[in-house]
Amino acid sequence: MSSPTCRSTLAAVAVLAIAGCATRTETTTSSDKSAPAPRTCDAHAFGAIGDGQAKDTLALQRAIEACSEGAGGTVLLAGGTFLSGTLVLHSHVTLRIDAGATLRGSRDDADYPLLQPPVANTELANCRHALVYAVGVTDVRIEGRGTIDGNADVDRWRGMAQPEGTRPMAIFTALSSNVAIEGVTVRDAATWAVVNLEVEHLVIRGITVDSPHGPTHDGIDVVDGRDVLIEDDVVDAGDDGICLKSGSATGLRDVVVRHDHVRGAGVANGLKLGTATVGPMRHLLFEDIAIENAQAAAMAVESVDGGEVSDVTFRRITVADVGTPVFMLLGARGKAAVGAIHDIRFETIRADRLRYPWGALLTGAPADAAGRHDLQGITFRDVAITWKGAGDAAGPHVFGSSPADIARFPFYAGGYPDAKFVFATPAAKAEVVEYALPGWAFFVRDARGVRFDDCRVALDGADHRVAIAARDAQIEGSCARER
Repeated sequence: MSSPTCRSTLAAVAVLAIAGCATRTETTTSSDKSAPAPRTCDAHAFGAIGDGQAKDTLALQRAIEACSEGAGGTVLLAGGTFLSGTLVLHSHVTLRIDAGATLRGSRDDADYPLLQPPVANTELANCRHALVYAVGVTDVRIEGRGTIDGNADVDRWRGMAQPEGTRPMAIFTALSSNVAIEGVTVRDAATWAVVNLEVEHLVIRGITVDSPHGPTHDGIDVVDGRDVLIEDDVVDAGDDGICLKSGSATGLRDVVVRHDHVRGAGVANGLKLGTATVGPMRHLLFEDIAIENAQAAAMAVESVDGGEVSDVTFRRITVADVGTPVFMLLGARGKAAVGAIHDIRFETIRADRLRYPWGALLTGAPADAAGRHDLQGITFRDVAITWKGAGDAAGPHVFGSSPADIARFPFYAGGYPDAKFVFATPAAKAEVVEYALPGWAFFVRDARGVRFDDCRVALDGADHRVAIAARDAQIEGSCARER
């Protein structure tokens, strides 16, 4: 099992590798004097108008084709707003959008052809159109201080008015290596904003995502792959802020997410592992991250498609204005077998100003003919959380701490796995946000080796439940009540 130090080293290797490919100079050694030097291809020189009205798709693609020859080069967008449909990047090409320049997506569906990366991945159903696209490439950068504008602030592209797979992502890279996305602002994407599928050696650094248009409008998504660094980013999304998932047996491993600010995750989660969890997701580190404005969980860890989620650390995370700090679910939907969740660590977590009196649900799956399906090795260390009390609330969605109340708390029914959908059946569509767990801080069920070290909890208001309730769970340590 990799240590956090090893994982940081892996990500640093990716940074150096990508930086090396992007700092090529025009000098040549005696052995490669005949090799062409990288070039800069100004979009205007290839016929781009940049007035935000005329479509520049063909001119921009000509610039990309020219810059992909030989040693590659940089396609420069400067001094204008460039209206475009899908642009396809090639190996050794940098797309640079200078400060004051904007690449703006067309609102014409016909300008976004169907994308078909040659891979079997469950998430492809949602990833069929994009403004900037790269597949099967190496050494590609998208950089600058300018803006990629999905131009999706229209009714038909907000929320779930159209299926995800019919709307264009702002950036989509697939089956590629040595990919860097740095500095740019990505705004108003029509669906998931920045998506990378089965990419190795990926860096997403210093970008701003501003796409708060409701459900299905994620900020940054990484689907399978390895050696990923996501740092110094600011995300305001309508759905999940930073979401790691797996749609194939390839899985996802060696990921570092650090120094980020999720300032909005709309109806969903700040940091999420899932929903798609087909392959293993291992060796993941989240540290020094601020999360706010999320209706569901600040940190969600899920396995519902048969995959294993293991060796995950959340460290120095601050949380405010969310539904619950933590949501952890092991279960199965559809025909999937139950996977596994183990060795998950929460260290130096601070949370207050919670929206609801939910508590944090940590639940494995009940035993079946295949055996036990417990959460295993879950640690909370140096955790201080002020929870929202339920007061004297009573009703069908408020559970007490008696054995009878705990026994009737429902198990996951195979629907959409989210903190606010915990009661939903697979066919249910309505959100369920008015409930309280049997414990006002934690409800732990079907779990072994759950440990609380230096855990401090406080209540904002009154509550008649116990702080920690458990069923079929092995818990070590406790949480000190603070006034």
